[in-house]
Amino acid sequence: MRTITIDFLSVFGLMIAYNTVIADDGVMIENDFFRDTLDTFDDDTVDNVTEPACDIIATNPNPCPCQCLSDSLICCNLDNTSPLPKGQCDSYNCSATEITLLNCQLHSTVINRQFILSLGWRQSRLRTLRLRNCSISDTTFGSGLEGLRVLDLRGNKVDAFREPELEMLDSIYLSGNNWPCIDPSKEKRFRSKSNLIFGEKMSWLLDMYWNERWIDRKLTFCNLDDHLQSVEEEIVKKHSVESFLQFTKKTNSTCPALCDCEVADETIKFTLEDMSKYKVNVVCTDLGLTSLPSRLPPDTIYLNMANNQVSSLDLLSNLNPDYKSIERLILTNNSLKSMQGLENSWLQRNGPVLLDVRDNFITQLDTSALESMLSKASINTESNYFFAGNPWSCNCQNIKTIQEFLEKYSSLIMDTEHMHCSDCECTLLHLDYKEMCTKDHDYMIWVILVEAILLVAIMLKLTWDCVRYRRTGHLPWVARHLCWSVPGISRGRWTSTLPSMCAQGEQVIGQEVTQDPNQGVAKGSSGYITCSGTSSHSSKTAQTRTCPGGKESSVVRFL
Repeated sequence: MRTITIDFLSVFGLMIAYNTVIADDGVMIENDFFRDTLDTFDDDTVDNVTEPACDIIATNPNPCPCQCLSDSLICCNLDNTSPLPKGQCDSYNCSATEITLLNCQLHSTVINRQFILSLGWRQSRLRTLRLRNCSISDTTFGSGLEGLRVLDLRGNKVDAFREPELEMLDSIYLSGNNWPCIDPSKEKRFRSKSNLIFGEKMSWLLDMYWNERWIDRKLTFCNLDDHLQSVEEEIVKKHSVESFLQFTKKTNSTCPALCDCEVADETIKFTLEDMSKYKVNVVCTDLGLTSLPSRLPPDTIYLNMANNQVSSLDLLSNLNPDYKSIERLILTNNSLKSMQGLENSWLQRNGPVLLDVRDNFITQLDTSALESMLSKASINTESNYFFAGNPWSCNCQNIKTIQEFLEKYSSLIMDTEHMHCSDCECTLLHLDYKEMCTKDHDYMIWVILVEAILLVAIMLKLTWDCVRYRRTGHLPWVARHLCWSVPGISRGRWTSTLPSMCAQGEQVIGQEVTQDPNQGVAKGSSGYITCSGTSSHSSKTAQTRTCPGGKESSVVRFL
């Protein structure tokens, strides 16, 4: 059959055209023209089907935009903004069991029994409702359509709509549509690709009742990336609506209270096993929270906690699995006093792309905890870190280490010029270390220096006395001018005549010592006798023990 001729000179001709085709050999063949073609839902064939059908109906002199054909009622170009006048289609009294709506605008439309009756339908039981090339959003199906068995919504311009009120439905078809799972045009947070409103509104499809009746769920896809045009990328554009609804359900169940959880910009990772993998942004700003969320949705890569009262990062430590995928963490304008918790965290291990702790109360820049983190982050050219607005402690013990750290990672730390010390208005990076750490004199240095000099002088004097004694036999001046006696040895046995400076003011008590000065050290005493030259203070007439060479003897006693 190479050619098809359709005669629609009248309404009667339309009915004939619907049921017959004429082949080139002139044989008339029965054929359901609309029924066969309207079951297709490819984007290219929808227009080819709806346009001829609506052109035929447009030739109808009846102002009603519908036509009753055997067991089917076909309506074109219905518009919810211009409802049909009451009774405009009453003359049909159509007993069709199938209704097909073509090229209709059905935004916020309630498709119920009253709506169907306005199209000229009078059958008590409607079996099939089919929509093609219609705009459907926030549409309600049900209420009075108890007998409806099939709801076919393939090949339309769709958005989220409410759960149908159809308790007797056997099947629902949703494929062949560009479902706006990810819609960048709708309201969303910064760095989010889309909110989850579509998934929330359409979550009823995951209920057991609808899951059993959703016949083509494996062929129902989201239109995520309209910018992909090449044939090779067509498969990338197809992500099942079912997987997105499951993602929405899982994300919302673990989303922290009061926070917004959305689809991240870096949302989709493709694998052969799973066509779609979604990433999550969690936004908890301006909520007065005092701690980080104890639980996050799986695959959360962005957490914004700005303008709260968070005082601790302890929940990050011990490799908390909820923070395993975090790539961006914003903690601006909180109550942090330290960065304790970053050590042994996934952030430290992975090296986040963004860390913002500006405008807190942190005093110590923990370079040891940040070193490995920034080292890994330096691989990514998009990495940014912010530390300004904190009262940083600057002293001689840490300033040099901090400055070296800031200079090393100046390409990652974006606000080094705005990091100030708490005790001055000086910039931490440009603080003069030498001026800061040498302007106050350390007097202990002088004490230690004097002690060292004295120790060297004593050692030199001792060395000189030893050398002099070995050469001349002269005792050191101190040894020769001792003014006290050694217990157990009388003063006379040290020397026969004491120097005059020691003798002044002394009074001899008792009897004179008559011991022989030549006897040396008394019995029971320990010591030794030394010989030295005659002292200038010794009496020439004193009886002294002389050593060879005419030297004077002295006694040294061990105490």
